[in-house]
Amino acid sequence: MNADKTTTRKQLQGYGASRYLAYSLTKNLTSVTKQGRAYAYLLRDVIVSIRKYKNRPRIKPTTSQTLEIILRSLLERLGNVTEVPFTRGTDTEMSEIAKQLIQAMSDTDSVLAELKATAATIKAKYSS
Repeated sequence: MNADKTTTRKQLQGYGASRYLAYSLTKNLTSVTKQGRAYAYLLRDVIVSIRKYKNRPRIKPTTSQTLEIILRSLLERLGNVTEVPFTRGTDTEMSEIAKQLIQAMSDTDSVLAELKATAATIKAKYSS
């Protein structure tokens, strides 16, 4: 499910990247599809690219902060959730309720992250 999540350069600009930074982060990546007229890149590939870019020796502090904001936003969209073993408890009903709660929270976070991505796309589209 997470493997097919994508982002575009416009979305990266909506998250706060400049045109140049969005280009630099994606220039060595292979696009997987097109969304309208924009190329879409796998979310996990962009995250790896951001982490590599942050390790450059001459990166400015403002760029580093921008990259951190973008990275945080993309990781929210990725939605990695660590499973917690609730089956070891004595109350099975409580365990099931806790599982349902965590799943509902994960779904809500995922939808919110996608809405933020849409907002970033719209922001970048109309601020140019």
